[in-house]
Amino acid sequence: MKGLFGKRFLALCLGMILVASCFVGCGGKKKTTAIVEDDNEQVTLKWILSGPGMLKDSQKVFDEFNKELVNYLPNTQVEFEVIPASDFAEKWRLMSASREEADLVWVGWVLNLREEARKGSFYPMDELLEAVPDLTAEIPSHIIDLGRINGKLYCIPNYQMMVNLPMGVKVHKELADKYDLDTDGITEMFATDEMITKEDYKIFEDFLERVKQGGDLKQGVAASMLATIVGSVGTFGENMETVAGNAVIDMRDDSLQVYDLISDFPESEDAYAIANEWFKKGYVRKDILSVTDLTAEVGKENGYIMWSESVFKDDSEKMTKKWGFPILSIPARQALWIPHSTPTTNTGIAATSKHPKRAMKLIELMCTEKGKDLYNLLCYGLEGVHYEKVSDTEINWLEEDVPGSSNNNYGYSSWAIGNTFNAYTTQYDVAGWNEYILNDINGKAKPSPLVGFSFDPSPVKLELAQYEAVKKEYTYLYKGATDNWKELLEERNKKMKAAGSDKIVEEVRRQIEEWKKTVGK
Repeated sequence: MKGLFGKRFLALCLGMILVASCFVGCGGKKKTTAIVEDDNEQVTLKWILSGPGMLKDSQKVFDEFNKELVNYLPNTQVEFEVIPASDFAEKWRLMSASREEADLVWVGWVLNLREEARKGSFYPMDELLEAVPDLTAEIPSHIIDLGRINGKLYCIPNYQMMVNLPMGVKVHKELADKYDLDTDGITEMFATDEMITKEDYKIFEDFLERVKQGGDLKQGVAASMLATIVGSVGTFGENMETVAGNAVIDMRDDSLQVYDLISDFPESEDAYAIANEWFKKGYVRKDILSVTDLTAEVGKENGYIMWSESVFKDDSEKMTKKWGFPILSIPARQALWIPHSTPTTNTGIAATSKHPKRAMKLIELMCTEKGKDLYNLLCYGLEGVHYEKVSDTEINWLEEDVPGSSNNNYGYSSWAIGNTFNAYTTQYDVAGWNEYILNDINGKAKPSPLVGFSFDPSPVKLELAQYEAVKKEYTYLYKGATDNWKELLEERNKKMKAAGSDKIVEEVRRQIEEWKKTVGK
């Protein structure tokens, strides 16, 4: 009996192993076979969307969406759950932990895509791309690749302006004219200099001194201008991309050499010297260290006479209209780059989805020309109720507030749903804005040579936290109000070294070198 029991027990164990192997194998095959779904099967996809929650007319519009959807994606309906961004991370954490079934999921700035991919929260999309040829034809591959972690695609970016903001300087135009600001010289300097130096900023200083002597300095130079100086002098400026902490690359260099912000840019100290000199000469307000809102005086006639901000086409006219008196916008460093980091708004497919191929086809509709009417229905609601059409691409928005506001009966932000270049423009938008951004901004921007790379911070998690803490402790230095700035800067750098800044740089180098082997760089 004992021997018989032993044999039966062994057989039972082997059977369990076989069952477990089959379960694992079937589980592995499930994702592959799920791609070959029955298009004739009636399915309901659940879409977890970011927005102001359910609005008064949301269900009415969602019903109309489902009514129209059958003309694009037969046998498919969508159940929507709209969660405010402020609650999204916590609610998604609970849904993910409980393995709640979902299909489309907004993957925005509140979620850490790398961590979610590690946990297996999202369905890898690479094989699914074969089912959505319009998506891959209309969205550039380097944009799609921004949704990759360790080479696998986990989300599709909601296509919008993808570049680093093109920055510039804004000045009271009457003062620029009266005191002869050399705007052409500024534009040329920023456009042609490989690396901005302290001497380059003398063109601004000479102007500010003339304004001071004329008694028109008002609140002087805004803190944003000082921040631009610190971000440009002695570094690669807008051509520099931060990978992690103090580890940066020059995006113009395909070799992907990693530089240390602390030790590899000695001339960057000059930026703090400029800020301190401007403070001592009175170009910067004396109470800058105690002011809680450093932007309050922007755009006021008696406020700051110069500040730094993003600059787009026709910006002088737009700013003049916005502030009610003449503003001159001067483009500064306008190198346009698409950073390698995951965009702030994307759409993924939950790992719990039973219909990933159908979900992928719905994403394709929200991102391509063929689904733009359906996309705009979801963004803006019903014609004659929530908006009136002005043309095929323009609408007059009838709701109380801009789309995406909880004050409205309906309306969700186009950037949360799909390709914003297919969105209607409203009376709140600049005429021709979509075409301008698509062609002149995104179209002329170069993708970072690190597109497709995703840094894993876990090996230097402690060092990064310590580095950021030190950085925050000394942030005030850029304001120029401390005469012993050089001593404090040295103190800061020593603390950053002690915090592990060298280890951060070495880890970034290691991971980039490993990544280069996988992509053939």
